[in-house]
Amino acid sequence: MTTLSLEIPLPSSFRPGGVLHYYGRDKIGTSEKAWNDGFEKSFWVCNAPAHVLVRFRGLTADVKAVIDAKVDLDYLNREILEVVSRILGLAQPISEFESLAKADPVLSEMIIKTKGLRVPQTVSPWEALISSVIGQQVSVAAATSIRSRFIGGLGSAHSSGMFCFPSATCVADLGAERLLEFGISTAKSNTIFSLAEKVKLGQLSLERPVFTEKQSAEFSRELISFKGVGPWTVNYTFLRGYAFLDGSLHGDAVIRKQVAKLLGKTQIPICDAQDWLMKYRPWRGLLAAHLWTLA
Repeated sequence: MTTLSLEIPLPSSFRPGGVLHYYGRDKIGTSEKAWNDGFEKSFWVCNAPAHVLVRFRGLTADVKAVIDAKVDLDYLNREILEVVSRILGLAQPISEFESLAKADPVLSEMIIKTKGLRVPQTVSPWEALISSVIGQQVSVAAATSIRSRFIGGLGSAHSSGMFCFPSATCVADLGAERLLEFGISTAKSNTIFSLAEKVKLGQLSLERPVFTEKQSAEFSRELISFKGVGPWTVNYTFLRGYAFLDGSLHGDAVIRKQVAKLLGKTQIPICDAQDWLMKYRPWRGLLAAHLWTLA
């Protein structure tokens, strides 16, 4: 076992509410949980279960990490710093969007309420992708419950008692039928298994160190080639797994409802929501996060 403590400075505009809400959805706390001033999460580091506890103290995040293996401290420090900074969205250029929103007649009132918002990230793109598939066309509560059972049933436990998200190899080795045990539909189980199998075989790479608009379009086509993966799943994965802030989430019912409210309407067709969001490129994904917060 290796332990580590470090402090991460936070931007003056940082708002912990977003990450606390995102990591506090699972009230059982299977893989993560949050409280009023911090959160904890288990995940893989060096093929061993790791656990971080993050507490917000003013403009500092106090981090304690425990990995159930002997690991070089310098390496572990770099890994934990990278993961926590990623989760908190510290590298996201939110000030550029906020400047645009302040000058926009439709968004100016919104940004007063949501200023400082960053998009909380999953630990890995794999976790974002599979969570997105699980969350298709079901309520947040239902998706959270199914995801919790999936992680608890297939994930590996850290000494803290929390579970790490199941790896692609684990899912591929067990097969699609096993996923049905956790309340995942047959169609979604087949999709998740197909993705896992391709990742395990090296035929689908989720490691994208650079994520330009052109690359996102190419990657989007690759993911949509899988049966059961559509534009909403892709753009939500891009937002949570890669901090790509321009994916259009016009297919999301909450987003359409919030766009309609901003425009003084009771409802709006999906094509109109898509057209309206186009005006805010390259910030459509980040705008969606602000609209979720308003809701």
